[in-house]
Amino acid sequence: MSQSLHEQVFEYVRSRIRSGEFSVGDQIPTENELASILKVSRPTVRHALESLVRQGFLIRLKGRGTFVTQPKVEHKSTSFITGYRAESAKNNRAVYTRVLDLKVVKPEEHVAKALELAEGEKVTRLIRLRNLESDPKNAPVVYSVLYVPFRLFPEMSKVNFVNASFYEILTEKGLEVMHSYKKLEVVPPSKEIAAELTISPFEPVIFVTAKGLTKSMVPVEYTESYYPAGTSSFLIENHR
Repeated sequence: MSQSLHEQVFEYVRSRIRSGEFSVGDQIPTENELASILKVSRPTVRHALESLVRQGFLIRLKGRGTFVTQPKVEHKSTSFITGYRAESAKNNRAVYTRVLDLKVVKPEEHVAKALELAEGEKVTRLIRLRNLESDPKNAPVVYSVLYVPFRLFPEMSKVNFVNASFYEILTEKGLEVMHSYKKLEVVPPSKEIAAELTISPFEPVIFVTAKGLTKSMVPVEYTESYYPAGTSSFLIENHR
């Protein structure tokens, strides 16, 4: 199969998706129709459409056809430690943040263990929901629950985190996160989290736990984040 013909079909469909000629939810022409329009073989068309499906531009529905879908939001995880707002700005994505809860609480056992807390220590818990302002559906892209030892940041509950950067504030306080550990799992969401993400409770989420430490290896934050699996992808980048 000629690669140039594959690229021709790929670009023909993708360019029409990007221009809006093929909108989200639209059914695209059949493989036979595209083969006739572009004067290529049906296997060439099928291969190009499979590439577009893998990249999140199209979805195939058995017995119905191929439809344009909302491209997945790519979340980058690099060797550089940045907050979600900074990461989104670097990728030219404007983020809208809703603070759902911010208060001092007694930590659950697994949170206390992650933050290496002494018995009786409390944490400040910050729950946020984030949307991309460019998304016409305004669908949430991540629900996150962040915990910080109260003794390290006692005034945290008074900060307006709608516009403030958590990592920038930590740096100003001399608590810059210099080491981070993350774990990714695919899990079913709770009904409450599914409702906040506006997804079905039967749709899985990508569950990411993260632990941040200072230069002297003091645990300063533990975060649990939930990304809708159907609209999220992750790029893991490392530098040597």
